[in-house]
Amino acid sequence: MDASFLRIKEINDAMETLKYISADPETRAIADLRQKTINDRNSEMTVAVEEAEARGEAGGELKKAGETALNAINMGLTTEQIVKLSGLSTKEIELLKKTQC
Repeated sequence: MDASFLRIKEINDAMETLKYISADPETRAIADLRQKTINDRNSEMTVAVEEAEARGEAGGELKKAGETALNAINMGLTTEQIVKLSGLSTKEIELLKKTQC
């Protein structure tokens, strides 16, 4: 079969389905609800991906700050200097120092 014929047949089939759905209010309501469900799920997935990306970015920044702090600890810098350098809190720096010993 010719590919253009298949496309025409697929379009005709889709048009027949659309006519069927549009003609019956109950079938139309079910189709609308199904489409809303699909749209809602797609939105949920988009939000989940965006949140995961944000967590990844935040996690990467925290990891980098921790590595900077560890390097500064190993260089012998004071806690105050490390806080200024890494952006971590004094408590976080002290915890890192304890884990290094």
